[in-house]
Amino acid sequence: MRKISAILLLIIIIMTNTIVYGNIGIEENLRSYILADSETAQILEEYKIDEIVEIASISKLMSYLIVMDEISKGNISLGDIITIDKDTTKIKGSSFNLKVGENFTVKELLEASIVVSGNDATYALAKYIAGTEENFVKMMNQKAKEIGIENAVFYNSTGLPIGEKSIQNKMTTREIFKLAQYIIENHPGVLETAKIKSIEMVSRDYFQRNTNPLLNEIKEVDGLKTGFTNKAGYCYVSTFNIRGRETQTKDLRLIAIVMGAKDLEIRDAMAKILVEYGLNNYSHKIFLDEEMPLKTLEFPRGDITEVHVFVENGFSKLVKNDEDIVVNIDINEDITLPIEKNTKIGKATVEKEGEVICESDILIKESVNKAKWYVLIGRFFNRLANMVIGFFGGDN
Repeated sequence: MRKISAILLLIIIIMTNTIVYGNIGIEENLRSYILADSETAQILEEYKIDEIVEIASISKLMSYLIVMDEISKGNISLGDIITIDKDTTKIKGSSFNLKVGENFTVKELLEASIVVSGNDATYALAKYIAGTEENFVKMMNQKAKEIGIENAVFYNSTGLPIGEKSIQNKMTTREIFKLAQYIIENHPGVLETAKIKSIEMVSRDYFQRNTNPLLNEIKEVDGLKTGFTNKAGYCYVSTFNIRGRETQTKDLRLIAIVMGAKDLEIRDAMAKILVEYGLNNYSHKIFLDEEMPLKTLEFPRGDITEVHVFVENGFSKLVKNDEDIVVNIDINEDITLPIEKNTKIGKATVEKEGEVICESDILIKESVNKAKWYVLIGRFFNRLANMVIGFFGGDN
């Protein structure tokens, strides 16, 4: 019955696509969600992002961070070999199907942890780094405090429920975003790992696709992590890059997180809506570009006859595409020679809803002096010669 309901929901979403994208419209299906800029942390869309929630296998992002920090410190390397022990093979849930005595590199286990959400692979990494999972968890909690994630509480490296009371790792959705943002900034290689489409090991008779539901569906998506427990519901941290268009927009990486969906199908549908909302409604627009000339001024009596003018400072901003933002250019073209380098000849302003949000001087970046008399005479005869040639040769 739940599957039928999820299918009906997907049909409704498709049929009412325009309405849904008008105001997101996914609140009733999730415990919380966020859409935000990975670079600046600007929040674009949000819902209950400061409520503490169970995070299930999203926990593995923190485990990944600890492992990568240890590699950065030189304490371990991606090529280190880890031998699988009996305790590791007993870990339940999503699995890399590890067997006692098998040998894997840190890199292989990291990939298994992120790509197929292998609990056993994550546990093996935790034991290798800290001796016991308990010690590794201490490192996780310490790192959370270090990067300003105050509400985070980790009980294990995997996100699995503990005991009859189903105790689980927790933090807020705002903090999940902060964790994802921190990892992408400090260990950008996570995106190369997260976009691996599947893991196949023929010798082990193992094949598993990436758990990321949008990786093959939306080309811009390249991460990051999924999760599920009964308490947490179905969760998904996605990230995607919107390619900039030359002179118009800059590259923009957004992070979209949905938490607490009741069904896998619902989670995937809500995540798709949120990601596509970001793709369709936001861009990092270039309003003033200090490298692009605003205008070309002519100085017939100057040693340079044509000069480009530029804004002194560029300005770009992440905006919603339908925002009312206007660029005003005011240039004083009544300028007498000579002109010194970097002379200010006007002002450019960017206004949002009538309020100035950026202001920059407009400059002539090179000196322009009066041309010598013989240069002016030379130009006169060149123009005269061209006129004669044009007159007598115009019919050829």
